[in-house]
Amino acid sequence: MANKGGRRRKQAPNRSATRGGAARPLQPVPPSQEDAGLIAALRGVLRSSDQTAATTLISSMIALTDAFHPEGGPFEEPLPLAEIIESLAAVPYAETTAALHVIAALIPDELDAARVRRALSTRRHPVPDAVLGVRDIVVEQAAKMGDELADGDNIILGLSWPGIGPVTVVVYVDEAFGTRVKDVFLIPQHFDEVCERYRELLVGEGRRPSDLAPIGPADARAGIRLAIDLGDADDAPLTPESWSDPDEDPLGWPGARPFVEMLLRRMPGGGVPVLTSASLPEMSVSTAAAGFLTSTHSAGLSDREMALDCAVLLANDAAQHAGHPLRWSPVQVELALSQRLPWAVDATEEDLAAVSQVLPLFIRYSHERLGVPDDATAETLAAVDTWLPAFDGLRVAPGVVQWREVSPLIEAFEAGDHGPLLMHRLAEEVGGQQALNTLDAEPLPAEPLDLDRVAGDVRDAVAEVCALVDGWLDSSPRVTHLGPAVEEWRTAARRLLVGATVKDPGWIRRRAAANGRACGLLWASGVANGLVGPRGAVLNKDLASDFGVKGSPSTRAESLMRAWNGNRWATNETLGDAALLIASRRAEIIEMRDVDRR
Repeated sequence: MANKGGRRRKQAPNRSATRGGAARPLQPVPPSQEDAGLIAALRGVLRSSDQTAATTLISSMIALTDAFHPEGGPFEEPLPLAEIIESLAAVPYAETTAALHVIAALIPDELDAARVRRALSTRRHPVPDAVLGVRDIVVEQAAKMGDELADGDNIILGLSWPGIGPVTVVVYVDEAFGTRVKDVFLIPQHFDEVCERYRELLVGEGRRPSDLAPIGPADARAGIRLAIDLGDADDAPLTPESWSDPDEDPLGWPGARPFVEMLLRRMPGGGVPVLTSASLPEMSVSTAAAGFLTSTHSAGLSDREMALDCAVLLANDAAQHAGHPLRWSPVQVELALSQRLPWAVDATEEDLAAVSQVLPLFIRYSHERLGVPDDATAETLAAVDTWLPAFDGLRVAPGVVQWREVSPLIEAFEAGDHGPLLMHRLAEEVGGQQALNTLDAEPLPAEPLDLDRVAGDVRDAVAEVCALVDGWLDSSPRVTHLGPAVEEWRTAARRLLVGATVKDPGWIRRRAAANGRACGLLWASGVANGLVGPRGAVLNKDLASDFGVKGSPSTRAESLMRAWNGNRWATNETLGDAALLIASRRAEIIEMRDVDRR
């Protein structure tokens, strides 16, 4: 209805009409529990007194994604970067806005970065200047501080970081296990201040302040790029599980990779890597060994041939694993003596025995040639004293000795040459190559039980076991078809019983049932001769049943075999002695030997 004066009266608005349907929330939808944890972590670093902390966290987060995960790298299933971006974009909080700003600066793909910037175009959250400044970081200066033993280099970068000011980044390139980036430190201090602190440390260690030298950003970029690429390579040396970060709580690697890769994209190209290891003089293994032999350091070694062979072994190990035949440091000494040299398949027993005498002299010669300071040489020699006992134990350990013997044979087998491995197995079965060469197929003679060499207090126990074996061989229908081989088996069993007891009487002094021992003796001598087992005259279960033994008869032979093998656990079922093999088994071995030789 019109009011007086013809004007329409203004009415109060309809409340329901202004709402436009469901009311919009004044706050974002609460995040999921997983997102809430991430937001809390982001909130913590954004409030940290360390203005680089947010960039550090976000770099570590996206380092796990497919944008930075190298093929064959440390992560079996890298996270899709797109999913992380979508997750952050879907939760419109100030913390996720800050994270997206850093991600846009760090990721290498421009299309991905453009998508992130589009998501940010709808955000109005205040963002710290230090976060916004990531996109405009400039690398202004660089320096390098090398390790005097070439185990690694600190490449130092001076940044201009808008919102923070000067920031220094230290990239540690480790070369103890090949060349790779190991740690990254972000220090919110001026480049010159950090370098001066390093120079003070150098002086305190007796080194020259000039060991920290300025380099061009292009050369720094080339050195870091080389270390990243070598660490990613398929043939990069493995690092031990104990390889860990120092105590200073670094940003680490690969967590720092997105940040460092961003810096490299902003540094000039065309540089040359200036790693300390690259400055070592080129030298072959033969030249290094010959130089040692003609130096004063080897003058006290009377066996010149042994000295040369051992020097070649040491120089070759250093060249293969440390990158240079003269490069020896405490770390390389530890690795060589505890993880490499004991297993060296190309080393003779004589070479390895000479290491304890030659290595200290070779290190002195090497450090003299490379100009290594005396205190670093002293540390390296101290490492030799520390690790030589472990090396001397390892090099004679049965398993290690067997590895050195068998490893080349396995390589030949894999290459299609089965002969060397077969001949080794046959020689191992009869007691060595000489025994294999002179092996005959004459039947074992019948022999009485000879107790003359057996300790008096165990003779009755030995005789009891022997009587049980004799009784079974004489009466069991399972072996009657063997004919004369039964007597040979008896002789082999008696020889094994007496031999094991002479070597270690303790095995039979321990309390155990005689029937179990007899069963174990027959099993051990029978398996070695092909008489017991799936293809033998007697099945394992039948032998156990005849002696009232529960389970496998092999368990009753463990103490016997340990005594026979010099108190070592047997690694196979051979006895290693042709005198314990019956004629038919030796004839089979001779046939295999001769066929292979033809």
